[in-house]
Amino acid sequence: MALLPEIEQRESKRSFLPDPVPPSMLQDLLEALRWAPSCRNYQPWRVVAVESHESLAKLAQCLAKGNEWAAKAPLAFIVSADPKDDATIDGKEYYLFDCGLAVQNLLIQATALGLCSHPTAGWNEESLKKTFAISENQRVLCVVFLGFPGSLADLDTETRAKDETPRIRKPLEEWARFV
Repeated sequence: MALLPEIEQRESKRSFLPDPVPPSMLQDLLEALRWAPSCRNYQPWRVVAVESHESLAKLAQCLAKGNEWAAKAPLAFIVSADPKDDATIDGKEYYLFDCGLAVQNLLIQATALGLCSHPTAGWNEESLKKTFAISENQRVLCVVFLGFPGSLADLDTETRAKDETPRIRKPLEEWARFV
């Protein structure tokens, strides 16, 4: 069995068409998140789907410098979790891992649907919480921007250079051991 094409093809590109993501695709993306595995099946992730022009403009105000490209995406998922909604075992807070699994499901599903998806860390958590009425108990872990792939020509020079850089992965021998 070969590697799933969606795993190999998934990229975090930064150019989006303005076309909205159809409701059926939005539902498929949410289902992908919903079916992610989690410790003790606690499913700690919470998602705010941002798709209206007004809400996307508010989200743009929460972005860090360098993430201006994200404001052009027609859809974003703000992923958060309350650490108390998941297991902590031997001091390890599993909500972080579990939400990572859910986001990976989202990214692979987006690729299968022909969408571009880009998970980010460049935003202000307190601004996001206030703007989108996210509980103080929640930690915002990721904002994923989604949409149909746009043209590299729509990006500024610095951002375009990032997207033109070939994807590379460390060789297996560098990070895996067999005993």
